[in-house]
Amino acid sequence: MTTDESRALSALGRQARDIIETGTEWPELARKLDVTAYERDDPYQGDHRAADFQPMFIAYLYALVEDESPSAMHELLESNPELTAAMGFDNDDLPSKSTFLPKRLDKRFSELEPTLNTASTEITQLAREAGSPIGNPVTDIDIEPEGEDVSERTMDRLLRSKSNDILNELQEAGFFSFELPQAENPIYEQEDLLTHETVAALNNQAANDAGKEMARKKNPDPDDPIDGPFYLDGPSGETLLESIKQLSVDEIGDIINETLEKTYQRAKPKLDQLDKAFNVQLAIDVTYVAYHGERGLEWVSGAPDNKEYGWCHKFATAVIVGENTHFVVAVEPLGSPNYLDNFAYPGSTERSYRQGAIVRRLLDRAEDYVSIKVVYADRAFYAADVVTTLENRELYYVIPAPARDRLKRKKSRFDALKNGFADNDQDIQLYVQQDYPLRGDVKGELGDTMAYTSLVMLPPDEDSDIDGPQPFITNLDVDDEIRLDRVRTAEKIRRYRFRGGIETSYKSIKECAAWTTSKEFEVRWFHFAFGCVIYNMWLLVDLLTQASIGQIESRTKPRITLQRFLNKLDRQLSRRINVE
Repeated sequence: MTTDESRALSALGRQARDIIETGTEWPELARKLDVTAYERDDPYQGDHRAADFQPMFIAYLYALVEDESPSAMHELLESNPELTAAMGFDNDDLPSKSTFLPKRLDKRFSELEPTLNTASTEITQLAREAGSPIGNPVTDIDIEPEGEDVSERTMDRLLRSKSNDILNELQEAGFFSFELPQAENPIYEQEDLLTHETVAALNNQAANDAGKEMARKKNPDPDDPIDGPFYLDGPSGETLLESIKQLSVDEIGDIINETLEKTYQRAKPKLDQLDKAFNVQLAIDVTYVAYHGERGLEWVSGAPDNKEYGWCHKFATAVIVGENTHFVVAVEPLGSPNYLDNFAYPGSTERSYRQGAIVRRLLDRAEDYVSIKVVYADRAFYAADVVTTLENRELYYVIPAPARDRLKRKKSRFDALKNGFADNDQDIQLYVQQDYPLRGDVKGELGDTMAYTSLVMLPPDEDSDIDGPQPFITNLDVDDEIRLDRVRTAEKIRRYRFRGGIETSYKSIKECAAWTTSKEFEVRWFHFAFGCVIYNMWLLVDLLTQASIGQIESRTKPRITLQRFLNKLDRQLSRRINVE
């Protein structure tokens, strides 16, 4: 948890701090909280007619944290047996409705009111910082009646009003919940560093330019001279850069990936409502960021032939995909042979980054909190090491196969290879080869190792960037023996199109990232990774705003445009900067 452990907390706050983690919900907190020490202040102690102290105390605390009317607790407990049992009530023998009347609770807990109020404030803040939905109004917003027609004007008004509240809440939870290195006894607040980075990202600026922009917002009067790029009490662009440079590549990865997890955990309850299968499809891809500086640096790689630049930095992402939107759940840098465990490949002389190692790092991040079933990987991950990794983790996969010599020959013979095809609209032209061999380095294996998969070749697709028949490898149950097999196989492989918005996602992430002329890879890595956080925040604000107005639905793009979100965030930060 990123909460400052030295912060003064009440006894209940300290308990909550040890319980609440990313994704922790009320039943777990209620079950683990020990409130017996407060029973001595119960005026009904020893009265057998009174409801038990502990469950009533926790129910009242729940009402305070969630801003619920105590009168509504009886109905809530009736409809939520898990929460009821966790608090300590008997589901078959709940106290009467009158027990939860505010005047009765006020009377019973009058001596404990300061304790309850302090604990509710601390629990709300601890949950916000940890990425837990407890006390978070964003994850359980009042939903307007479904099915009602909403005019575009009304929709726009609702989006404006709700998204401002949601953004303010998420800004506290996401942007300012992790720490960056600071000088000893700095004159600026910790949050100023992240505010600085966010301003740079919003305006697509370098750090020093962002410092000047922050100074302008903090002191908009051009005739009133200021002494530093962030006025008198904030960090400069160089301060931010020096802070980032103190972080290692791994430390940046840990900070960013923890924050990505928080944003996804906030979104997951609503995504599950939208599509029960949404959280089991993972796309693994590589994105390229142009590099125009000095060559020969450790993390600089040659760009693909289809790029207009020759050199680049490479970053791999794991993205939860569905019909609605694409959340980044893990991000890792590529390009340094020293970053990976090359000694895990005995006998190999290759020193470039390894696809299997990157896939394992991404899956290690994502599998902690995402239930993955199918992986759709970019063709850059067509490798024996990747296939072996996914098979060992019992994950299904679909990966396009690059047209190397052996596959080129098969593609040229596609018309002869496709099996039993009937020339009608109900049949599908395709070819399946079971036990298709891939040879290459595999972690823990000596030298070239054979991995086996299934090759599926679909007919040419005019919407694809691949010429001719479309080859994929997969471990899904595929066959081409009869028409029904061919139809089902084609449907399974074509689900790869769920990745369709990935390129658009990368474009948006780059729009959310600051730029730099620094040669330090850590700075470039942090900027890109922080762009992933802002991108996720955009999707989360859009999704939860839709939920808040009862209009959550499958959409090809968010209701709130990226530019509109960035403008909102810019205004939020302007207000934050101008608070003296």
